[in-house]
Amino acid sequence: MKENLHTTIAFILLLAFIPCLAYLTPEGTSSAKADDITVGVYFTKEKKCVDYSLEEYVIGAVMAQMPADFETEALKAQAVLARSYIIRRYQSEKESPTPALHGSLISDDENLYQSFFTDEQAKDFYGEGYSAARDRITKAVRSAKGILTYKGEPVIAAYHAASSGYTESAKTAWGQDIPYLKSVKSENDAKLKGIETVTTLSLDEFDKLVYRHYGISTGGSAQPLTTSANKHGYVTSLSICGSQADVQEFISLMEIASPCFEFEIKDGNIIFTAKGFGHMVGMSQYGANLMALDGADYKEILAYYYKNVKLSAAEV
Repeated sequence: MKENLHTTIAFILLLAFIPCLAYLTPEGTSSAKADDITVGVYFTKEKKCVDYSLEEYVIGAVMAQMPADFETEALKAQAVLARSYIIRRYQSEKESPTPALHGSLISDDENLYQSFFTDEQAKDFYGEGYSAARDRITKAVRSAKGILTYKGEPVIAAYHAASSGYTESAKTAWGQDIPYLKSVKSENDAKLKGIETVTTLSLDEFDKLVYRHYGISTGGSAQPLTTSANKHGYVTSLSICGSQADVQEFISLMEIASPCFEFEIKDGNIIFTAKGFGHMVGMSQYGANLMALDGADYKEILAYYYKNVKLSAAEV
């Protein structure tokens, strides 16, 4: 297992800012087995929809979402989440189609939807290791059937690359109280090499970004930013020169790795020090991998990160 996060930085870049809106779409009604559904992916540049079987979609999703050399049980957990996500999307689109998707369930716009690799993209990413990676992930997908449900509905399949030592609740992160997305301890994450990152901007760069995005001029303020954090170090609110700003939007703008950050102003710079990667809600992928190394199976991993859920047959 690769304990140094820098060894899988490409995945960190894909996962650090997994869109929240993709999770919060409305659910539909389950009624039939999902094995025969097609998953349409709309490719925005080519302006075309390509259909995949459910299995092919889940394989491509896991290949894009988790390093193939992770433990098998962690890969299985990711497969269940990918399947849960797309079944939820299927139900949502069946009930209320999104015009911009042209009949598909998702697009390749990763600002809106979870990551997915076509076969060609996976070959480019994995290079000579493609065949071994695909074989490993295919076995995990085929051996971990079903989806996670809560009260009979597919869950919001939130996950992130690595926590700061605790995951965070949906209530804290998104302002929406989702019963199964609660904060849990994921303490081994905090021991990973590379879990702490530093982002440095000159105060002039910071001012330009803030003015361009928020229309606020810091005017050379000695203290342009004020933050409040909870007991886990997760920033719950921030203001720029007295004006409130959304935390998730701010960290994306500043390219800060997670909402668990502190900052200092020194020598004409503003220096952000963050722990973890992503929004911190749901399963920590590195935490899942460490649990697998300790002997947990994928069902135990999912039950730990998602409270009071069931592993159910995939239905649409």
